[in-house]
Formats: sequence, C-alpha cells, structure tokens
Amino acid sequence: MHIIYGFSNCTDKKYNELMRGTGLSILRPDQKYHGLLIKGLRENGADIKCFSGLPINRSLTKKLIINEKNETENGVRFHYYKTINLPVFRQLSIFCGAFFGVLKEKRQENTYIICDCLNIANAYGMMLAAKIKKIPVLTIVTDIPDMMYGEGITRKIANRFFNSVNGFVLLTHAMNSKVNPDAKPNIVLEGHVDSNLKLDKDEDETVSTEAKQIIYAGSVKKIYGIKNLVDGFLLANLQNCKLIIYGDGDYSEELSKISKKYDNIEYLGVRENDEVVKAELSADLLVNPRPTAPEYTKYSFPSKNMEYMVSGTPVLTTKLPGMPEEYYPYVYLINDETPIGISDTLREIFSFTDEDRIKKGSSAREFVLKYKSNIYQAGKIIDFLEKEVKK
Repeated sequence: MHIIYGFSNCTDKKYNELMRGTGLSILRPDQKYHGLLIKGLRENGADIKCFSGLPINRSLTKKLIINEKNETENGVRFHYYKTINLPVFRQLSIFCGAFFGVLKEKRQENTYIICDCLNIANAYGMMLAAKIKKIPVLTIVTDIPDMMYGEGITRKIANRFFNSVNGFVLLTHAMNSKVNPDAKPNIVLEGHVDSNLKLDKDEDETVSTEAKQIIYAGSVKKIYGIKNLVDGFLLANLQNCKLIIYGDGDYSEELSKISKKYDNIEYLGVRENDEVVKAELSADLLVNPRPTAPEYTKYSFPSKNMEYMVSGTPVLTTKLPGMPEEYYPYVYLINDETPIGISDTLREIFSFTDEDRIKKGSSAREFVLKYKSNIYQAGKIIDFLEKEVKK
C-alpha cells in the first residue's frame, strides 16, 4: 500500500531543530500523534510519503521564505513545501504545494491519501488533486472544526472538504454525526501509544517510603478542573502525600501562591516533555480532573489518559464521554467531580495497598500497549482502507 500523508508536522529531528531557541520545547500533541501513527503505518508495511507545510509561522521566525530540505527517516519520505511566511500567503503556499505536489506524484496501484482535517489548506489542496487523479482520501478528525472556527469561512471550507472525502478516522463515536452526515465509511480510534516505549522502573518494585506523589500535567485552566483537584487534595488532608502540577493557564498565578502557602503542593510550570514523562513514571498517581459536563468532551478522547496509562502509573480520571467504558476497569474513576468528591476518592485510593495500586497501573499499561499501540491502530487503518474505502 502506498500512502500520501498530509499534515503540518515533520520528523522529530527537524521539529527539535525548528523549535530550538524559540522557548517552545514542549512536544506538540499533533507532532506526537501523527509521528507515532506514521511509524505504525510503516511497521505494517505501508510505503509512505509525507507532505507538509511545517509547523512554522511568524510567531516562531520572521524569516520571509521557509524552504527546508526534504528528508527520509526510517524509510518514510518527508516533502516540505516552500512557503511565504506571511498571513494568508502561508496558507496559499501550502494549498498550492499540496495541490501540485499530489498532481506530480506518480499514480501507483493501491494508493490512498490520509490527511489531517485541521490543517485545512493542506488537506483541501490534496483533496482537489486527489479528485483529478482518482485517489481515495481518508481524513483524520481529532477536533470538530465547527467548534474551533465559529461561523467563519474556514468552517465552510472544512465542511465542504468533509463532503468530498471518502472516509473518516474519528476519535469518538459522537463525532460521526457532526462531520459525516452522509454516513461515509468511518472508523473510531481514540488514539495510540508508542509501542516501543520502555519503562525505566521495575514494575515489581515496592513504592518508596518517601512522600507519595500525585501528578497533574497539562493545561492549568480552571475550566479543566484543576482548581477542584487542588481544593479536593487539600480537603483530603493525606499524610505523607504531595500534589505536583505541571503546565500553564489562567490558574497559574493563584496556584503559585497556593504552592508557597502549602508545603504539600508543588507547582513547576511548563517543563520539557522528557522531564514530565520521567516524573510520571516515578509518581504514585496521575490525575485528569477534566469536568464531563461541557459538550466538547463528547467529541474528544482524553489523550492525556492514554499517555498516563502507558506509564504504568495508576490513573485517576473523570468519566469523560469520549472515553469508552472498556477503559474503566484499568483506571480509578471520579464519580463526584466536586472538591469533596475528589477528596473522598483520593482517600479511598490511598487506603489501598501499594501493591494494589501498582497492579492497577501495570494492567492499564498492558491494556493500551496490547490494544492501543501505534502499530495495532495503524494496522486497523490499513485494514479499513482495503475493505471499506472506495477506490
């Protein structure tokens, strides 16, 4: 199978080069998502060529012309468009690069296009060229454009694009009614974890007698339940236990004051991805307190939960609508999202033995590595393309 893959990302090596000196050392979720999926497709035997406008704009560099050399990594070819780094012109450059790039591609048997719908200039250019060359287009929907772009022209373009594709990869079942009114072929894959992720810890080791560590890593915004987590942790009054928080948001300033007042709360702000992952591996509990009431939670899978689970550290999360019930046995659940409810849940979890919590974390890791790895999920996409998407 030959796959032409459209997105706004690059190799991890190129990404690190581009971000060096910008202060943005955190790995973007889309860079991680697409990078792992591409590796999974390659492991399943697909021949892949990526088309990208690169994750660069005026906020990262004032260079007028972006013209990075093409690359090949692990057998995957990366073609980067030459773009004009100005508003509107950048998007036009990407659109033209995608359209003419696909047109120039030699038509091979069993060829498909997979593209990220949120990189709309790239996706639309590829789709128009695909119509001419009669190549089926599968689009990945990680967020609903209607909820991101309001009533503007971008939303209209995105919806017209959806009407023209041949199939969808969706994060949740609820997305289907929003983006696929014509009931075209679709497959729901919540996300994926790195099948090659190695743990530095011994899964059978006993937990240290030092203070237990509860970690939250993500956006520090009140709408994501971080204040309820902090208040609930303080109410729980757990002995020999510490809450450590990574991230930035509208709760940061207040959180800094709280961390100075309470020795058992530590706020570390934004840190590099490797540092956060290392901390998650050595923690005793990872928490995602995101409220379940907002409508958008039906249309997104909490990728943070998957990242947490593969660490082997036990996870506490709310029952987010986008998280299928098959995950429930492998995590601890917050049934009452108020500070009192969170405090009661924390007390219950830390009444269990260390061994019980270790087993919970280990079973979660085994589950996602077996059924949600990038290789396993990519294999399902290839099978879906061959059986369901019209050629």
